[in-house]
Amino acid sequence: MGLESVLYKCEKGVDLKQLRLKPWAVASEVMGRFKKTNQIHRWFLENIQNGIDDSRFYLVDEYQFKKLYKLCTTVDSNHDRAEELLPTLKGFDIGSAKYDEVYFENLSKVLIILGHINNTFDFEKNDLVYSSSH
Repeated sequence: MGLESVLYKCEKGVDLKQLRLKPWAVASEVMGRFKKTNQIHRWFLENIQNGIDDSRFYLVDEYQFKKLYKLCTTVDSNHDRAEELLPTLKGFDIGSAKYDEVYFENLSKVLIILGHINNTFDFEKNDLVYSSSH
């Protein structure tokens, strides 16, 4: 299967336990899916999940989201900073850990999704929730 990360749009104050049981019924929208983007997963793991890779659901506040978006745009415009700012994660079936063409193609796809969220998401009215599986 491989690594898949998802960002969900939920009503403010979402019950994360209910979301875990039936995300299709609790989340109002899937904002984006990332496949084998282990640099993005690593960022969430280190900045949102307290280093625990457990496939649970985690709230992403506006400050954290903007921080990730800025990191991604910086690396996209300056590839030499990839290893410093958005390092990869090594592991079984989570995608390549190389800083190659695939890394930057995946980053471009992530930026399309993050750009859409940045331009449309209302953090005052909704919760942004991250989850991953592999």
